[in-house]
Amino acid sequence: MSSAKWSTERGNFGSKSIALRPKPSHQLPAAPRWKPKGPFRLFNLPPELRYQILSSALIDCDEQVQVLQIFLASRRLYAEAAEIFYHDIQLDITDRTKPPGLLAEPLTPLSPRLHVRIMDLKIYPKANLHWFNKFYVPVLRQMAEQGNLRTLHLEINGRFPRLDFWTDHWSYDDEFNDTEIPLLVGPETNINYFGPAFLADRPFQTFLDFLSSPHIPEVLLYTSSVGHYSFWCAFHRQFSSKLGLPCINGSWRGKSTRLKLNQKLLLQTLRHARAMGNSAVVLPSSPSNLLARNL
Repeated sequence: MSSAKWSTERGNFGSKSIALRPKPSHQLPAAPRWKPKGPFRLFNLPPELRYQILSSALIDCDEQVQVLQIFLASRRLYAEAAEIFYHDIQLDITDRTKPPGLLAEPLTPLSPRLHVRIMDLKIYPKANLHWFNKFYVPVLRQMAEQGNLRTLHLEINGRFPRLDFWTDHWSYDDEFNDTEIPLLVGPETNINYFGPAFLADRPFQTFLDFLSSPHIPEVLLYTSSVGHYSFWCAFHRQFSSKLGLPCINGSWRGKSTRLKLNQKLLLQTLRHARAMGNSAVVLPSSPSNLLARNL
């Protein structure tokens, strides 16, 4: 075996020589170029890899034409693409009474709403709760029973300036919406409480009926952190996590934009609430304190 030959070169700095091994005379053969032998079969790939490809093509792409072409390629590709594209949806139904196109169009096997898994729905001031109960609740239940809907995040935003959001009555007096009256609340409807009149009215009670039996695996209820009705304060966390400040009269002093409500306590307290006579003696306590003393 012959020993390798060494050559020397003068370094760039000073007169010292640098020993260099000579480059090998032989070179590795170039890898043969891959040539397709037929059409590329996307569905031959593992599901995990198809998910990554479609996610990149749908979510990270700004070309609407490309997204449309994917949906129109085939029924099977549409189904897999829709699972990704419509996985979680956020809807703000400001000033709406009837559902938008995604929820309003006739149901077919290709309806996009059947592929929604997580929905974040915001109810804003001018939306009448009656319309939510009448139009949205059946559609949401249909999405869960016939489709993939598993989680509903429902946010009620702020103080509603119109009485007809909570009730079937029209009022031009914005302050009337905040009118508090004597109520009977609690699991047995025998606890005296002073609260807004709409708590005992039919639309709000129908809304609580939906929360008690939504036919959706998971429903999470929130209220906006700024300017919410003070009666919600009994059902959300009392202090901000970082500042440790309490919520005062519906004004949250933390950084959260919305507050999760304790639905179990809410239903125990306010479901089946009914109005009392104006002459009844009422304790001005929060529902949570009343429950703690009476449960």
